[in-house]
This record gives sequence, C-alpha cells and structure tokens, in this order.
Amino acid sequence: MITTISKWGNSQGVRIPNDILKSIGYSTGDKVIITVTESGILVQKSTKQPNELKAAGMLKGYVKRHISDREMEKAWKEAAVEKWNEKNS
Repeated sequence: MITTISKWGNSQGVRIPNDILKSIGYSTGDKVIITVTESGILVQKSTKQPNELKAAGMLKGYVKRHISDREMEKAWKEAAVEKWNEKNS
C-alpha cells in the first residue's frame, strides 16, 4: 500500500486504514511506540499504560497507610524515572 505523509498542525502523520488496524489488533486511541530502524519506522502497541506505573501506584496507597519520608522520596523518584522513560520511549 502506498500512502502520503500529511501535515497535521506542527507535525506530520500517516493515515492508517481501519481494515489494516483491525487486522493487527490495533484501534483508535491505542498508545503506540514509534522506533526508527535501519529500514524505516516501526510502530508497536505500547504495553504500559501511563496510569499503571508501579511507583505511582505506591503513592496511591499513601492516603490509606502511613509510609516513611524515605519510602515516599523513593516512590516519587521511581515515578519520575518511569514517567521520563515512558515519555522518551
């Protein structure tokens, strides 16, 4: 299939026909990871949902139980690293 790269605001994009998305199990709104390879661009479905970060989950429990300042600092650092890695993946 040949398609055209189109301008969308300050970015460019490629429209993917719905039948192709369905055939690979993707749907509108899915989070994807875009990787540049030697032969082009690879688009893969992201397996990690932003709201399900491990460290962020630890912080949700803070209101239910007391954790030490040291544990809280560690959890915030882990959440920041996870968010950074997710953003830059």
